[in-house]
Amino acid sequence: MQRITRNLSFFRRNQYLLFGVFWTLMGIFYLLSQILVEEDGTFNYFMSFGYLIIGLLYFYQNYRGGHKKGEFIEWNDTVLNYQQNFGKFYSFKLTSLVNVTVTQRNFIIKAQNAQGTMASLKGYSEEDIAKLKARFDKM
Repeated sequence: MQRITRNLSFFRRNQYLLFGVFWTLMGIFYLLSQILVEEDGTFNYFMSFGYLIIGLLYFYQNYRGGHKKGEFIEWNDTVLNYQQNFGKFYSFKLTSLVNVTVTQRNFIIKAQNAQGTMASLKGYSEEDIAKLKARFDKM
């Protein structure tokens, strides 16, 4: 299968991990501030545990979608696959496609029964876009 991949920034590749670290550190900060101040304020306890839970949920989301990091389009003579970053995986048989359009910025896949998707080509190299146009321009 031929595959083209999108170059993603560090933040886009690791967004759930970075947010998990941020919210966990905020929870620890609120917990330590409540312990060090020694006042009777349950608000900081609730905030710290809430932030810790949010941080753990982001870590879980990063773990759950770890195999989906990255974005690519791949194809051969029978199948066209598209994977979004941390998103859905689309697979289409080429015989069921109604229309495939490749522009400079978008890759539009139209399939039967109102199925299909649109992929942004921002971040793909010019050579990769040329490969897509060469393969799917005649469809």
